[in-house]
Parts: sequence; C-alpha cells; structure tokens
Amino acid sequence: MDRIGLIASDMDFTLLDENGQLPPGFEEMVLALEKQGILFAAASGRPLYTLTAMFPTLLDHMALVADNGGVVVLQGRRVCQSLLEPGGWRQIARYAREQGDLAVLCGLETAYVERQFEGYDRVLKQFYTRVEYVEDLLAVKAEADKFTLYFPSEQAQQACERRYAPAFGKQYAVVVAGSRWVDITNRGVNKGSALRKLGQLRGVPVGGMMAFGDAPNDAEMLRTAKYGFLMVNGDPSLRAKVPFLAPAHWDQGVMKILRRVLEQGGEVSPADFVAAH
Repeated sequence: MDRIGLIASDMDFTLLDENGQLPPGFEEMVLALEKQGILFAAASGRPLYTLTAMFPTLLDHMALVADNGGVVVLQGRRVCQSLLEPGGWRQIARYAREQGDLAVLCGLETAYVERQFEGYDRVLKQFYTRVEYVEDLLAVKAEADKFTLYFPSEQAQQACERRYAPAFGKQYAVVVAGSRWVDITNRGVNKGSALRKLGQLRGVPVGGMMAFGDAPNDAEMLRTAKYGFLMVNGDPSLRAKVPFLAPAHWDQGVMKILRRVLEQGGEVSPADFVAAH
C-alpha cells in the first residue's frame, strides 16, 4: 500500500465538467483531503490570476500550478516561477505573425493579444480572464512565463509537429495543450517538474503522488506521479505512457477516485485502479 500525500489535477476536460464548471462538492473534498494530510493541487495551462479567481475560498488549503508550471503557489505562497526572456518570446511572436497565427503572450498579470484577433475575445476569456488587446505584441513590456498559440480550426497538433517544435523545440518546451492550443515555456518547465517541487516542499515521494490529466501538456505530470491517471476522454496517444485510466470528466471521474482515496484513508495500491495498458 502507498500513502497518498499529494494529488494534482488538470482543469479542462479533466476536473471540470462539460460546461467548464467545478464538480459539486469539490470544496468539501479539498478540505476533507487536507484533514487526512493530502494536499490538492490545481495544475493547469491557465494563468495564476484565473486559477486564483476559481478557488477564492481554498487558496490557503491547496496549491496552484499555473501556466503549465510557469508559476507554482503553495497555500498562498509563490514557491517558484520561470520567466521567458523578452528577446526569446519576441522571436516566437515574429514567427507567429509571419504564420498568421493567433498568439497570446501570457503575462503574470494579464494576457496580451494583438487587436486584430479581438474577435476571439469570448473564447480567450474562458481561460485568460484578463486580456489586453494591443496594436503590436512586440512592443509589450511585461514579465511573461508562457507563450501560447490558438488554432480555431483544431490543428494544434499539426502546427506543433510541423512548425513550432522544429523552430523552437531546442530552446523551449513546446507542447500541445488540446486540439486548439500550443504552449511554449522555458525548457524544464512543465507540470511534472512542478509536482516534484511540491513533493519536495511537502516531503511527499513520487509513490505518494496522484495526478489526473487529458492532454500532452499533462504527460510529464502523469508520468511523475506513481498514480498517474489519463481521463478516458483524454488523448489516446498518452495511453501507452501513463499507468492508469480514470472515468471521463463528464462522469466526474476525478471526484470518483478522490472519494475512493478518502474512503481508504489515503492508503491505495495499483490493484485499486484500472490500468491504462
């Protein structure tokens, strides 16, 4: 048996329901886990200010892994962040402009998007609750920890493999974050490294970690935790790379497994769960 001490979950298509809402009873679940000595971490490609607004009453009781690990906060205290060099992200911005792609500079306080893409405001604000539209992205002077590309035609995988990874993969971590998104951060910045940082701070070994996700930007996190769960609705290409499967997000799969963890007093074994392969 393993004693679980840290549980991390992606948000979209993982913890959140089909309407992008937290499942019923989530706050009570986080507090119940805390009573058993288990820390819950929201691990997302969303920025810190969006995650903070999602969990206003739980900030002292959980961890936040924002921008795929660009910023990590533990119970209200920022424990690490990794900023992009301005010259580097401007190079990516120039390339995105040449390609005609919608680029998002993920600043620590707000997201910056060129005004020509303001027609996508509704979808952008589902994830970036603060968006500032500017005439020239290259003229922005702000601290940023991630650069994101949005592909409304759902060609993120193709764009990543054929263009952005070949152009920037040696210098940065370039990952697909769903069918419409490609995220770029400093190398070594990912949800897995964030999970290890939280584990070090809390004294939790990988055998005491559990994680949930659905997309390639969750892969490092799902491989880091001994109990890494791919959602049944997740990217099929990840099945061979992670240990376990969780029920679909629309079936509250994360909550179902968390209830089992609580019922068993935080003690679990691999035999308790469905293997991914």
